Amino acid sequence: GEGGGVRVGSSGQGGGGDPPGGSGQVLIEYDVDGSQEWVEAANLRPEPPPTASELPWLSRLAKGELAELWYEGGWWEVILQARAGSKFQVLAARYNKIHSATAAELRPWWQRDEAGAWCYTLQRKTRTAEQWRAGPLP
Repeated sequence: GEGGGVRVGSSGQGGGGDPPGGSGQVLIEYDVDGSQEWVEAANLRPEPPPTASELPWLSRLAKGELAELWYEGGWWEVILQARAGSKFQVLAARYNKIHSATAAELRPWWQRDEAGAWCYTLQRKTRTAEQWRAGPLP
């Protein structure tokens, strides 16, 4: 799937036995190599919605704004640094690493609002995908 190649189970699935840290943990399995590990459920984020191709979010993405880059089998938070034709130069600030990405390798930096709806921010405006689809910025 698009969410980073991880399958999630609970202590009753996957034959992994009981969680070492007790309840509140889930067993995850990585698609890339089949390895498994127990992690705190609170550290997992639900998979955001797919980014609809009709959303013009990339054309509105400005220098300094957040996006996510598909890199080495997972989504990583990045900051747009520059555009050059069909390529985007982004910075993974946590690792101080610059990447050159195509539009297909980027998606909005999805977050959840207080009501649990998926939103992303562009030009200092935070809206749901439906709100972005509905029209231009006010």
